[in-house]
Amino acid sequence: MESFLIDVPVPSMGVTVNELTIIDLKVTPGALVAKGDKLAELESDKSVFEFEAPCAGTLVGWQCRAGDIVPSGSVLLRMETTDASQRHLLVPAAGASPVVVSPRPVVPAAAPAPVPAAVPAGPLWTPRATKLAQEAGLDPATLKAIAATGPGGRVSGDDVTRYLEQHPVVPPAQPAPAVAQPVPPATADETVCIAGVGFAVPKNVMPTSEILKEFPDRTEAEMIKLTGIRERRYAGENESATDLAEIAVQHALKQAGITPAELDGIIMATLIPDQPVPSMASRLARQLGAPHVLAFDLNAACAGWLYALEVGRAFIRSGTARKMLVVTAELLSRITNPKDKETAFLFGDGSGAAVLTNAPGGHRLHRMSLSGDANAYEAIQRLGGGALRPVPNPSGSDRDHFFLQMDGGAVFKAAVKAFADKIEVTMKQHGLTPDQVAWVVPHQANERILKAVSKRVGIPYEKFVVTIAKYGNTSAASVSMALGWAAEEGIFHDDDRIIFCSVGAGLTFAGGLLVW
Repeated sequence: MESFLIDVPVPSMGVTVNELTIIDLKVTPGALVAKGDKLAELESDKSVFEFEAPCAGTLVGWQCRAGDIVPSGSVLLRMETTDASQRHLLVPAAGASPVVVSPRPVVPAAAPAPVPAAVPAGPLWTPRATKLAQEAGLDPATLKAIAATGPGGRVSGDDVTRYLEQHPVVPPAQPAPAVAQPVPPATADETVCIAGVGFAVPKNVMPTSEILKEFPDRTEAEMIKLTGIRERRYAGENESATDLAEIAVQHALKQAGITPAELDGIIMATLIPDQPVPSMASRLARQLGAPHVLAFDLNAACAGWLYALEVGRAFIRSGTARKMLVVTAELLSRITNPKDKETAFLFGDGSGAAVLTNAPGGHRLHRMSLSGDANAYEAIQRLGGGALRPVPNPSGSDRDHFFLQMDGGAVFKAAVKAFADKIEVTMKQHGLTPDQVAWVVPHQANERILKAVSKRVGIPYEKFVVTIAKYGNTSAASVSMALGWAAEEGIFHDDDRIIFCSVGAGLTFAGGLLVW
């Protein structure tokens, strides 16, 4: 039977849906597929679905890549088939180029990418996990029935802690502390040293199953698939964001080996300070016992901590300061509507901190890439609490204005592209290829977003530090928390190239390089 080429279009989702986002491409060019095989995962403003092969044949090439936003009806892929029922999709003329969604040509068949050396096959343990097990008198090689929730399927310190709670043992005496290694020289004039990092979360755990009580039409499996979030932390009624920040800061200061009295300034990145005036940074300065440092708050929403890192770096490089504390704390549970399907499952509470110094050597933070898109100003917003709506209406008719509101479809589309762009810009600025990137520490927005970004930039998902399953989206705190968690786990090695990326309300975009 004679074969022929067809151009398969992006499916139409109705008159109200004009474009779709490519989340994942599951089949590589050159593969033989059967009718009904799942070829891709797509998302519209209304749903997430699997795109199935319309017939049997050979996939010749894709007209898109993961993370692309494509119009309904445009060409998605080209196939070679013998199925006569698909002749209405026949390529117009032999050898003619298909209609192209983007400037990229049809992707040719390629050999599978090699497995990166940083993520070897087989079960792995983070250094912290190994240390905790050994301190408890256990041999990691013999612990088979233990969960592995860390990056790349690693057993993390959290997994070991949970295991020990269920299987208590008496730990042996603590080993002697390791001898500190000499600090290597600085890698570039514009960089500063991250001398210490830390993070903190409240003790109260809010599982997705609890939130689902308000939404009987949804299931836990569905929400985990949509967001990747299984639980998040909520602060207690009398717990303040400043209190949480102080815990994270103490960890960072201890790691840096400095006292609050040595600080020159504090930058607090948050979208919900404990009170509008004065700044939460000032409150933290007083609690730390450093009342005379420069202190101010910064609001770039989810990109806030990376914006604050760049401000702190610039202060040090300009001579304004020598030691800066860049900290963030978010209690998003206080402004999340438990009855809103768009946001109820997403947000949690947490804090993170970093100490920046002008010392040579250490972990070198490079200049951040900062930008935005104010055309999407309304995509994520909280209308109440500012000068336009300072207090709720006595009738309560504007109650929702004091909760976070989000256009999920618009945010998803913007985030995939912006995350990928910041990673690619950072790699280009520093002459890096995807295989030279040891880790990506992203804003913990949505697991599907991060997987699409991974596909788009060519960096394996196993290299993404992902903590969203247990902490949810903590806005400005999420990158700092993920960095602090990973550092505590000990998964970073000397000279690891670590890329940050984040997207926040505004919209605000940020990314950059840290050399460990």
